[in-house]
Amino acid sequence: MAALLNIKHAKQFGGVRGRRILAHTMSHLVLLFFTLIIVYPVIWFLLAALKSPGELSTNIWGIPSNPQFNNLVSAWNRAQLGVALTNSLIVSLSVVVIVVLFSSLAAYALTRFYFRFATLIFLVFVFTMQAPNPIIPMYVMAVKFKLTNTYWGLILPAVAGGLPLSIFIFRAFFQTIPVDIMDAAKVDGCTDLDTYLRVVMPIAGPAVATVSILQFVGAWNEYMLPLIMVRVPEYRTLPLAIQVFYNQWGQVEWPEVFAALAIGTVPVVILYIIMQQQFIRGLTSGAVKG
Repeated sequence: MAALLNIKHAKQFGGVRGRRILAHTMSHLVLLFFTLIIVYPVIWFLLAALKSPGELSTNIWGIPSNPQFNNLVSAWNRAQLGVALTNSLIVSLSVVVIVVLFSSLAAYALTRFYFRFATLIFLVFVFTMQAPNPIIPMYVMAVKFKLTNTYWGLILPAVAGGLPLSIFIFRAFFQTIPVDIMDAAKVDGCTDLDTYLRVVMPIAGPAVATVSILQFVGAWNEYMLPLIMVRVPEYRTLPLAIQVFYNQWGQVEWPEVFAALAIGTVPVVILYIIMQQQFIRGLTSGAVKG
């Protein structure tokens, strides 16, 4: 009887284990399928950037038979990508620094201090995340304050648009920090500003990484704002420079356009590779209490 029971339990265990292996395999196959859908277009335009115009039309899907690395050099010179990359870096890094500073301070105040209308103020920030950009009033104000064809004309609207989401992320992270840590800092003689600088921000790396990546990518890819604020080549950012290069002389050199796009993706990829672990931790912080 005992032997029969052992055989029965072994069969049940084997059936459960087999179902788990099957479910595990199917989930990985589904993930692999969607990964290929996302990654393949990127690989395709990187390969297209190394083809000649003739090969691109005859060998659309294949690997380039004779890689044309001069497409990268030609795109860099003809599209003036050096100036555009410099402008995009200045604008994007400035947006990141300003947004991280002010959103973390605002989130710290909303989390640490208890005052009237604190919840209402936070809800205002939450609702403004869905507000559309007022293009015409923003342009009129930029002209009035002489912000067109300047870096500040690109930085300030991007900061205003990035603050609500960043405050939401920082507040969610700060709520996971035990209050005892901040109380202990206050007992040790730290002011609220000292607690923010010496206790809260050093352990807020995941939130800082998340906000930094989101704001950097948003400012880096921004097209509409430079389109209405910039009229001179000296202040063109990367998306605007590529668009001008795309429409230049009424003739499109697709391999060089893809080469310009490939060059433009390098800083974002490097940033994500450096900060990916902190980014993922920042996205999941505050999702689970306790």
